This record gives sequence, structure tokens and C-alpha cells, in this order.
Amino acid sequence: MKPHDQVDVETELKTLRDIAVHRPEIEQAKGMVRLLLSFDDETAFTVLREISQRSNIKLYDVAAIMVAVGSGGSPDRNEAVVAAVLTEVRAHGLGGPFAGAETASTDRS
Repeated sequence: MKPHDQVDVETELKTLRDIAVHRPEIEQAKGMVRLLLSFDDETAFTVLREISQRSNIKLYDVAAIMVAVGSGGSPDRNEAVVAAVLTEVRAHGLGGPFAGAETASTDRS
């Protein structure tokens, strides 16, 4: 195996580990979108991806914020990130627990 191939394998392994770690939150956020907007699985994921792209926040951070806010908790992300995500969430018509959610959070970044 060439050194270049080794880097690619290590990068791929890290990516797969990230997916495994963050998948539960992404699935929960996707379920919230499905419930609130009566969307199918694929459309709900598309909404999450669009929120991520428009707010320039990683998908798993979008999901973590949505799950925390949707569960009545406080996201462990900085306030600007939470505000950006919630703005996009509301722009996509997601009301419910996101309609009046405050943007204050615990800044651990």
C-alpha cells in the first residue's frame, strides 16, 4: 500500500466513525422533520441538508441543535451557531418546538 492510499483509508475510516457516532441524532432530527411537515424520509433528509448548507453548519451540528431544542433542552453549541440553525429551521416551516425557541445556549465551543 502506498502512503497516499494509507491517508485515504485513514480519512475514510474517520468519516465512517463520524457517521456511526452522529447517525442517531441525524435520524432523530429527520424524524422531527417528518413529524412536523409530514414528509417522507428522503425529503426530510433533504430539508436537513438544505438547513446545513444555508447556515454553513455541519449536518450533525444541525441535527444536534434540532434534537436539543425539540426536546426542550439547551444545545451545547455557541449562540451564533444555534441562532443560524434556528433561523433556517423556521424558514423551512418547522414550527412546533422551534417556533418560540430561544437562541441562548451553553457555549462550549
